[in-house]
Amino acid sequence: METLENTLLLTDLDGTLLPASKEITPADLAAITEFRQKGGKFAVATGRTLQASQRYLQKLQLDMPVILFNGAAIYDPVSEKMLDTVTLPPDAVSITRTVLDAFPDVSAEILRENGTYVARMTAYEKEHLEICQVEPILMMPEEIPAGGWLKVLFAIAPERMPELTAFFRKHSWDCADFVQSEARFYEMLPKGTTKGSALRKYRTLCDMPQLRIVAAGDFDNDLEMLHEADISACPSNAQSCVKEIVDIQLENSCETHAIAELIDHILCRFSE
Repeated sequence: METLENTLLLTDLDGTLLPASKEITPADLAAITEFRQKGGKFAVATGRTLQASQRYLQKLQLDMPVILFNGAAIYDPVSEKMLDTVTLPPDAVSITRTVLDAFPDVSAEILRENGTYVARMTAYEKEHLEICQVEPILMMPEEIPAGGWLKVLFAIAPERMPELTAFFRKHSWDCADFVQSEARFYEMLPKGTTKGSALRKYRTLCDMPQLRIVAAGDFDNDLEMLHEADISACPSNAQSCVKEIVDIQLENSCETHAIAELIDHILCRFSE
């Protein structure tokens, strides 16, 4: 049998570890604790900002770097420092303005390392900020400090999402990448930036080239990370495109302790 010393479980937060309540369930928390006590390493990879992730980092008392902003940043909770960041080009300002002008019902959340800026408040944006427990800075794109934009999150009604994504395809902006991260959210990220690109940097930053990485996710923005991992898994609530490419399709959803189930798989396979 192999030990867990070189095994890292890297999981998405919303829709994978977190249920609709946005609270880690006691069963998942107990399984994570047992996994770590037996030598396993645990971290998260999320589209959330540092501020929106902080309460989970503290609750889990993480000692491994985490991937934030859908891959635009890698943060060390021990030193409380960013280990790596990738930023959007200056053109992100004009792109954001163009989208806001074309869609009066879309909100734009501009995310920098030091804060969350909101260009237009909508019901979907307000709900998102409440879920993330983040206090926004209300400011138009042109007024936000230049540089340091890690990503822009556009929020719109799910039924309007096809029209929004078609608008982006029509413009063919090639200075950044775009991904849907939830039914209501479409994101602009630095070119070539995904959770997968961050994961490729992760082994070097942690100085652990031998690390065996088990990754779990549920949505489009997790696909590159799942491809990059040594072993990939998804909860039963995952999108069909995710289920098609993972090594392990879990029977449980994020509501019914999918991560605890995945940890059982890992313990049976790799622990003594």
